[in-house]
Amino acid sequence: MPKERRVYPKNPIHLPAGMDIHGWVQTKKEQYPNRLRVYDLDSNSYKIQYFRRELTSIGSFISCAAYLRQTNTKSIEMLEMISNVNYADYHKSIIPRGGELGPMNERERTEILLPCIEEFLIAPQSKE
Repeated sequence: MPKERRVYPKNPIHLPAGMDIHGWVQTKKEQYPNRLRVYDLDSNSYKIQYFRRELTSIGSFISCAAYLRQTNTKSIEMLEMISNVNYADYHKSIIPRGGELGPMNERERTEILLPCIEEFLIAPQSKE
């Protein structure tokens, strides 16, 4: 899939009032303590990997990853999105083995990648 199709279609993502990318990412880490991996890249960007709670029909996990970049004081952009149908258990702190990086086509983008990203972006209701 071309790079321009691996950008979040609703960019920019508006941050809650008074929050920067660092506070927002910290909130997400607290919201998903067992299903989110976060990597600092520089002073205004992160790489995230989010594991969906539900298993696929074949018993695998779906994860999605993206780069987050603060574009101004009130918003961030999500770029370089990928999905991974993963055969590892996210409860174990190991590097996932196997899996298929994607999306490879528009259907996978619509059915796998975007639902994963949308689930990650749900506003925190309570800690899991």
